[in-house]
Amino acid sequence: MPTALRLLIVEDNEDDAQLILRELRRGDYAPDHLRVDNGPDMERALVTRDWDVIISDFALPSFSGAAALELIKWRGVDVPFLIVSGAIGEETAVAAMKAGAHDYVMKSALGRLVPAVRRELQEAEVRRSRRQAEIALRNAHRRLQALSSRMMQIQETERRGIARELHDEIGQALTAVKINLQALLPRSDGLRPVAQIEDSLRIVEGALEQVRNLSLDLRPSQLDDLGLQPALRWYLDRQARRAGLSVQFSGDPLPERLHPDVETACFRICQEALTNVLRHAGAKRVGVELRRGDEGLELVVEDDGKGFDVAAAQQRATAGGSLGLVGMQERAALAGGRLELSSAQGRGTRVRACFPLTLYTDEPALHGGRVGA
Repeated sequence: MPTALRLLIVEDNEDDAQLILRELRRGDYAPDHLRVDNGPDMERALVTRDWDVIISDFALPSFSGAAALELIKWRGVDVPFLIVSGAIGEETAVAAMKAGAHDYVMKSALGRLVPAVRRELQEAEVRRSRRQAEIALRNAHRRLQALSSRMMQIQETERRGIARELHDEIGQALTAVKINLQALLPRSDGLRPVAQIEDSLRIVEGALEQVRNLSLDLRPSQLDDLGLQPALRWYLDRQARRAGLSVQFSGDPLPERLHPDVETACFRICQEALTNVLRHAGAKRVGVELRRGDEGLELVVEDDGKGFDVAAAQQRATAGGSLGLVGMQERAALAGGRLELSSAQGRGTRVRACFPLTLYTDEPALHGGRVGA
């Protein structure tokens, strides 16, 4: 059974068009065709119908194959375009191919037409399949990004909620127990177990300290209440005291508040970078900068530690063996930014995260107070 073929012929000579149709029918095609010989008619044909193949003469009285190619490009149509002409030199043919023609056939050698059409139809199908696969991949990537973003939002919300519970509920309960135990001490008359009460007070005091630390590690209230810079200064001072590390922080003046996604991403990237320094780098000094650069907001964390092989770390991350690096990269990407990592053995490590200025916001809902739990 002949194969249906939607064919647009750009040709001013009806006899030549009939020769093309006859050759295609001999090749077991059933052309459903339209013949045009000028630009306006061709443009209407491109708008009103989809075509499998376009076959064009190169030189027409009021039109040309080159003009037809330009029209196809302008319309963004991906259809096999073959030139069938009786007056085209080799240089002109090469120029037409460079301009986007898929093949050319001399009118005196129409025996080449059917194989050329068959080949270009197959290649067009490959291109369509590739585009569909790319579209599906992009859609899947967008869905994955949306899912990852939602998971991180849920994670931050849960951290905020747990931190509040630790601080407000458990912390308050332990504080009440501590007050009650303290109230017993002045009334001790030798019959009450004073030593046990004092020991209980020490246990409660230690539990309170653990609750405070857990609450701050999960989600520091400074980040929600005061913003990124105060939260970073507090966190870096706290870690420096804990680890006996020299940490220097410098920051440019920033808007009153940044978008919460950017604030959270910056804080968590700095937190992960400093955690890596404390665990692996053996560094003595760490510098943290938060500045407005050419690319927008820039966070830089740099240490003088022993460094590492970045390429090997990237391979481990790809294989799922370095979740910290993957997490930093994912956080930066989901907030619209990117992460750069540079390091070398014995030369320290530099982490740089950049976020576009378009993510800044002046919305009143983001100014002050905690972002919704």
